Amino acid sequence: MFGGVSTLSLDSKGRLAIPARHRERLLAEFSGRLVVTLDSPKFLLVYPEKNWLPVMEKLAALPVTHPGARAYARLLLGNAETLELDSAGRVLLPARLRQKVGLGKDVALVGMGHKFELWDAAAFEAETDAALAMPAEALAELGALSL
Repeated sequence: MFGGVSTLSLDSKGRLAIPARHRERLLAEFSGRLVVTLDSPKFLLVYPEKNWLPVMEKLAALPVTHPGARAYARLLLGNAETLELDSAGRVLLPARLRQKVGLGKDVALVGMGHKFELWDAAAFEAETDAALAMPAEALAELGALSL
């Protein structure tokens, strides 16, 4: 499981240096192969390739006759790019995907269990502040969720 937030800087070519605490595991367990894709206009999803495969299968199994399911599968599958960590532990993020979600130089890599979210750092801070300001009643729909 991946967790925590790492604030990082993209280099001038759009490369992201994966933090050492994640890099070693990504190399040992996942051969340094990652899949990056769109899911939201706010951030990119970054999966270790092995964790992406079941997601890809679920998306491929969505009903092609349902326009919403087809559009969602197209969004994730059609924009998925496989990346490999280089010898310095970096991945080159496709410019088109960086632009779609507005990634600047400073980014936040957020561990989300079996995947990461990659945010523009300022956008992630704003999202965090909004979540902290959310009233408890807004979470009532989650029902019996207890942490």
